[in-house]
Amino acid sequence: MTGNFLKFFSFLKKYGFLNTIFYAFYKIFPGSFLLLLSKGRGEVPIAENPVYDYTDWSSFGGAQKITGPPMAKKTFIWFVPDWSNVWGGGHYTLFRFANYFAQKDTRNIIYVYNNERHLSSNNLQTELNEALPDCRLEVYVDGRCLPECSAAIATTWQSAYQVRSFPFSKEKYYFMQDYECYFYPFGTTSLQAKTTYTFGFKGITGGGWLKHCFEMHGGKAQDYFFAADKEIFFPFREANFIRPKVKRIFFYGRPSTERRCFELGMKVLKKISENYPDVEIVIAGLKLAFKPNFQATLLGNMSLKDTGNLYRTCDIGIAFSATNLSYLPVELMACGVPVLSNNGPQVEWMLKNQVNSYLTDPVPQAVFDGFKKLYDDFDLRQMLGIGGVNTMKNITWDSEMEKIYHYINNE
Repeated sequence: MTGNFLKFFSFLKKYGFLNTIFYAFYKIFPGSFLLLLSKGRGEVPIAENPVYDYTDWSSFGGAQKITGPPMAKKTFIWFVPDWSNVWGGGHYTLFRFANYFAQKDTRNIIYVYNNERHLSSNNLQTELNEALPDCRLEVYVDGRCLPECSAAIATTWQSAYQVRSFPFSKEKYYFMQDYECYFYPFGTTSLQAKTTYTFGFKGITGGGWLKHCFEMHGGKAQDYFFAADKEIFFPFREANFIRPKVKRIFFYGRPSTERRCFELGMKVLKKISENYPDVEIVIAGLKLAFKPNFQATLLGNMSLKDTGNLYRTCDIGIAFSATNLSYLPVELMACGVPVLSNNGPQVEWMLKNQVNSYLTDPVPQAVFDGFKKLYDDFDLRQMLGIGGVNTMKNITWDSEMEKIYHYINNE
């Protein structure tokens, strides 16, 4: 120990305070300097993604025998990843469906299959209780405590490996909200995600494009349409709700989620700001770590209940989807806001070009030309606003959830 102190003070005298501190951190935390070292050698470190295998339930931390008494009523266990925002679109959809099932006198357990942060489920349970009216869900973070169930439901490709190994369920389902193998470069992770669609689970898919994707792998699925909460998302006037001049536009900006095409949006917004300086640009979806190179109002990550009021102040909404359709265009349509998005089958199962939205090639100039068309043509904006409202008018979450509940109970 004395030798280390002498070495520290010798280094301090020779190289100065900052260099000494830097060197000390390197000696204590060498792994944190891997990228720096590899660059010095002209190498690139290999990022190690988890590799899943076909194994038994105990290897995932589960019990080898059923815990607790026999089922007193139908029980569904939803294998859900940990969350930081209970209002996140994918998570909130799962919780909404699970709680609807629970109101049918069934038991519904939200099992956080990748728990690394929580000693107990108390905080997560509190968040669900606050987010869901009449919440009847139970949160588990310990796989050893899971009971026998009527159905185990995978909600991500990673959870599908655990559901595949879970031995205490009578049925197994895949609640699929996106074609997740597209999230990765073609390699181990992409292949492992795609393989989960062949596990023989019964599919529940968000929309017709995903149903097609799931059934390409040999399975069968029931799809549901995207709805919007009518108490949150509605036009600010019953009729003629399109304002005569475009003064404010909204962009769904999530740089951490590649399928939302943040870079494309930034290029388009820069063109808009240069050619239409009087139009206010509003960006929400995630707190940005940098300031855009154009004037914009940054609202960060918002709760679901606050977004409707924002959308009703906007004259055009821009949201992209490289894989399955985002909820944002759906909620914008319900508010009567003309939607500008990209084309492709992953969105066109619900977005219809020049009927309820304006779709373009995912190229900055093409999207900008679409914006210019909407800016100049009040009648087109009015038609798309009305088309969006009419699309969403008869779709409710209750009707879609009832369809899925009926599907599960009649399979």
